[in-house]
Amino acid sequence: MPRKSDIRLARWAAQAAYSGLLDSGVRIYEYLQRMLHAKTAVVDSNYATVGTANLDYRSFFVNYELNLFTRDPALCSKLQAQFYSDLEAAEEINVRQWSRRFWGGRLFELIGWLAHRWL
Repeated sequence: MPRKSDIRLARWAAQAAYSGLLDSGVRIYEYLQRMLHAKTAVVDSNYATVGTANLDYRSFFVNYELNLFTRDPALCSKLQAQFYSDLEAAEEINVRQWSRRFWGGRLFELIGWLAHRWL
């Protein structure tokens, strides 16, 4: 997740899901260097996607965002290498740290969660 966002409400909505994800064992990292909008995924080093779309109806059919899906070994390898490079410039959010966050942040997360359907 990018730590910096140009849309605060979207960040609050994303953070509203952190507790449940962390409790389920998901590892969350926040990228520190700059804002990111592109989404990438590499699966088993053989399949990859990169683009601006979230994996939801709104991104694909309302916002007309695009993703590239590929099985090209060279591109999959490059995207995976870039992910690990970006991970070095990220901070992991852990359960203990997250549970100690500022109380006001929890209020903003609630606002984000209530608005997440429209984002």
